[in-house]
Amino acid sequence: MAGKQPRNSILALFGDRLIDVGVTLICWTYFTLGFVFLFSYRYCIAYLFSARREIAFQRLTSLFYRRFFQLLRVTAPSHHWWIDKRITGLRSSVIVCNHLSYLDPILLISLLERQKTIVKTKFFKVPIFGWLIRNAGYFPADGEGKFGGMMIDQVEQMNEYLAQGGNLFVFPEGTRSRNGAVGPLNRGALKIARLCRAPIYVLHLTGTDKLFTPGKFFFNTRMDNTISLEIVDCMEQNTEEELSLSMLEDRIRQAMMMRSGSGTDGAKPEGKPMVQSGKAI
Repeated sequence: MAGKQPRNSILALFGDRLIDVGVTLICWTYFTLGFVFLFSYRYCIAYLFSARREIAFQRLTSLFYRRFFQLLRVTAPSHHWWIDKRITGLRSSVIVCNHLSYLDPILLISLLERQKTIVKTKFFKVPIFGWLIRNAGYFPADGEGKFGGMMIDQVEQMNEYLAQGGNLFVFPEGTRSRNGAVGPLNRGALKIARLCRAPIYVLHLTGTDKLFTPGKFFFNTRMDNTISLEIVDCMEQNTEEELSLSMLEDRIRQAMMMRSGSGTDGAKPEGKPMVQSGKAI
C-alpha cells in the first residue's frame, strides 16, 4: 500500500507535464499559424493602403496578442488574471514596469492599443518580425550601425507621438528578474522617459514568471497562481519642478520595491480598482 503513493504521484506529475506540453504547443501554434492565416494579410493591407501605417500596425499587434492571452486563459484556467482597469485607458504616457517573464512585453502590448517600446536590436534583423516592429515604430535597444538613424528618428518623433495619444512603455531593469527583486534600473530607458516630459506611470507585475518561467520552454499550466498588473505611482513632468534623473530613478525603484515587499504575490492587491483580465484584455 505504501509503495503505491509514489507511483500515483509520478503518474500525476507526468499527466501535468503532458498538459503543459499540449498548452504550450497550442499557444505557440497560434503564434505561427494564427499570424499566417489570420493576421498576415491584415498587415499587408495596412502596409499598402493605410494612411497611418504605424498606428495600424500597433493596433493589429495589440489585437494579435490580445487573442493570444484569451487562448492562454482558456487553456490554463488555474492562473487567475487581475488587471488594473485604468491601464487600458492610458494615453500620452510613458509607462515603466518591472520585468519577470517573456510574457510581460506582449501583455502590455495586448492592453495598450497605441504602444511603442524598446526591442533588442537583433530582432530587427529577423525576417518578417523585423519588418513588423520597424513599421510599428519600435525602438532598437542600441543605436549602433544602421540602427542609429532609426533610434534618433524615433526619439525626435516621440513628443508628437505622445501628444497624439500614443504610449511608450519600457522595462528599466533591462532584463528579467530571476527572484522577483527589483534589479538595477537602466538609465538609458529613463532618459528617454524624462526627455518626453509626459506623465510617467509605474506599473507592478506579479506572477507571469510562475506561468512562463525564465529558462523554461513550457508553460506551467497546472499551478494555482494569480497574475496581477497594477499602477503603483504616477509622476507628472509638466510642472515647474522637474525631477532629476536620480530622483526619477529613486522614485520608480521605491514604488516597485514597496509593492514587491507588500506580500501581494499570488493574491489580489487591496485598495486598487482591479478587474478580471477577461474583461480588460
